[in-house]
Amino acid sequence: MTRLRARWAALSGNLQGIILVAISGVLFAALNVATIFPAQELNSYMMAFCRYLFGGLFLLPIFWRKGFVEPFRTQRIGLHAIRGALHSSGMQLWFVALPLITLADITALGFTGPIFITLGAALFLGEDVRLRRWMAVMVGFLGAMLIVRPGFTEIGIGVLAALAATPLFSASNLMAKALARTDDADTIVIWQNIFIVLCAAPFAAVFWQTPTWEHIGWFLLAGLFGTVGHLVMQYGYQVAEISAVQPIGFLSLIWNTLFGFILFQQQPSTWTFIGAAVIFASAMYISHREAVRRAQVRTATAEAKP
Repeated sequence: MTRLRARWAALSGNLQGIILVAISGVLFAALNVATIFPAQELNSYMMAFCRYLFGGLFLLPIFWRKGFVEPFRTQRIGLHAIRGALHSSGMQLWFVALPLITLADITALGFTGPIFITLGAALFLGEDVRLRRWMAVMVGFLGAMLIVRPGFTEIGIGVLAALAATPLFSASNLMAKALARTDDADTIVIWQNIFIVLCAAPFAAVFWQTPTWEHIGWFLLAGLFGTVGHLVMQYGYQVAEISAVQPIGFLSLIWNTLFGFILFQQQPSTWTFIGAAVIFASAMYISHREAVRRAQVRTATAEAKP
């Protein structure tokens, strides 16, 4: 074990982050599998509430290790609360889509996140988005259209819910990356879990459906995969540059496609992979331009100092 830790410590921060984010992708794919079964019988409000209520049980070892107070310590409780509300809304939409479309399609549509981030930065933050990034956004939008193919296939509520969930998850992930500068991974995941349960609870109470013991078993399994996945992902964010781990997100399409095919006989169309590749190329270019912009800002700031 000591030798293994030494080898891990010898790896660069970016390589550690790439490995951790890749592992989190497998865990999140397993999470999707575990939640498909109860999602076929329970409404999305119950799904979001139960997923994080039972997932919270797997956070208890953190308190055993760190004590009761330390894991809650943060100076940015407001940002945690906003992130929790956004993520809760995204989860409810995601659970609407999950039983209605294939795992490959829902994953591929999730790659449109950087497109929505760019649009939000231009429309709401007043960021100066240049022509090349707008062209990348249009290419990404084309990739999404290749997957849903309006006019050739019927666009159902599942596709619309997946597309609506994506910008909410993207905003949540951006906030998580910002929080990682000041809070450790345990704190970020604990507050996420708390605020999602609080946000989902009123809706679950109004639209209550009593889960069966089988549902609870699936939620416990989903809680294990999801909680460990979020912790591993946050650790990856903290040790690596975001631009370094961005390409690893494409692997999630492979994991979800394999699980969907092996377990549910889901056969995604060729257009899913073509559209996903187009979206991913667009997302990579947007991430590259964002990295260039940040480097230019740092250089200008450094040069401006006396």
